[in-house]
Amino acid sequence: MTMTLQTRIEQTPDAFGIPAWGALMAKDPNASIFTTPEWHRLWWEEFSVGKDLFVLTMTRDDEIVAIVPLYRKEDAGRKVLRFVGGIDLTDYLGPICAAEDRLDVADALVDWLLSTDVEWDEFDAHNMPVPFGFAEFLVERADHAELSFALDQEETSAILKLPSDWDSYLASLNSKERHELKRKQRRIEREHPDAAVRASTPETLDADLEVFVDMHRGTDGLKGHFMRRDIATFFERVARAFSELGWLRLDFLEIGGTAIATTFGFEHGNTLYLYNSAFEPEAKRLSPGLILVAALIQEAVKKGTETFDLLRGRERYKYQLGAEAVPLNNLRVFRPGVAN
Repeated sequence: MTMTLQTRIEQTPDAFGIPAWGALMAKDPNASIFTTPEWHRLWWEEFSVGKDLFVLTMTRDDEIVAIVPLYRKEDAGRKVLRFVGGIDLTDYLGPICAAEDRLDVADALVDWLLSTDVEWDEFDAHNMPVPFGFAEFLVERADHAELSFALDQEETSAILKLPSDWDSYLASLNSKERHELKRKQRRIEREHPDAAVRASTPETLDADLEVFVDMHRGTDGLKGHFMRRDIATFFERVARAFSELGWLRLDFLEIGGTAIATTFGFEHGNTLYLYNSAFEPEAKRLSPGLILVAALIQEAVKKGTETFDLLRGRERYKYQLGAEAVPLNNLRVFRPGVAN
């Protein structure tokens, strides 16, 4: 039996300054860099054109117990609700709330969908971690309310729980992957003894961002086409904002002072997030991306970081480095009378 929550709507970006946001993140087991109000605000400021904002706050006894940041956009003739953050740029989506409140929040969200004056045809909720995530509670409540829905596993993320020391990390890899990693590390040390990993600083950030974007655009295939002007602008805005907060990790593997691989990530809480990466195609033989990420893992272990989150994508190197796959679900809920 769920306890009814009261739902209010905030429709301006001021909602990203709700004082309770940080306290709710501290209670949310799925909290991440992507649930921070700073991430929401930056994404909304960059991609809000053609969208309507609906940030739901849910209260119990006048205390905010959940924030559900949504936007609405017309898509193929349908009015579609999605979580703020979109699909492509935000690896984890969902409400911000404690685990014990998820069923109540799912119930309140379904009640709101059924009673709201906000016009909608579909609620398209992506990138929700499972198992025991919000998607499962929302499925239960939508089914109970006899709403049509479709649930699919659309993606996986790759998460590496870090041990207390580097030797223990190496021992956790299977023998083949451990051998390959050591072999590749020895090769670059032997052929390029001046190879070094360098972290960006506030003083080098502007130049480093230019190197990162150019290297990304030089990548073969779809990855190279991903870094459109608006995406590059978003990366640059995130980098500058998160650098000031101490959250940015922009790192390079360099030979002779020239970058051959780069990673763009975040350090937040006790987690290091690998958000994006690129390498120079001419240096592919050296496995520069793998070498750089392994160096970041080694640094994270030394610092006592608990989790190295390689985020979405099935790239083989993530699992070579010992990460475990975590499924992400896409749940689509349809307004009564709308065909799915």
